Amino acid sequence: MTESGSCLPKITGWLLIYLVLIALAPNAKALDLPGFGTVNLPSFRYGKLERDRDVNHTFQTYKVLSNHKYYTSGQANIPYAIIGIDDRFKLRTGMWREVQLTTPLLRSWVSKMDNIYGYPPYGSIILDDNGNSVGIWYSSKQWTTVIIEDNGEIAILAPQPPGFGGGN
Repeated sequence: MTESGSCLPKITGWLLIYLVLIALAPNAKALDLPGFGTVNLPSFRYGKLERDRDVNHTFQTYKVLSNHKYYTSGQANIPYAIIGIDDRFKLRTGMWREVQLTTPLLRSWVSKMDNIYGYPPYGSIILDDNGNSVGIWYSSKQWTTVIIEDNGEIAILAPQPPGFGGGN
């Protein structure tokens, strides 16, 4: 066996131990690994979506909340999702585009999203890791990843395109 070949099992073993330690120590900020020194761990906290009849009604009645900034993902004329983030929080935009939402624009998008994508959109509350509301979500996709960062920023993964003609 070559020298590099004999290192692979050792590295794989240490990697496995590292991953197990991360899983067993979710509150740890760093790990001391022999031969590697101190390794800082990511400190992600996860939020979630919670379907909500009142949020759905807010979108279905084209109400724009004044204390929220709005963003869309997907096509500009028919978004895959619309989110409103409470002004107390900052969204890491990534695949989201900030929009100046108006009632007529919201009415147009809600109508098109319902008719085009074939699977009815629904409203949800975006919750942080403690169950507190940080915003609202409207999409045919009813799941996503919500990451709450230590600096108060929120990262929300944009949904994939909804199914056309009856799929989700």
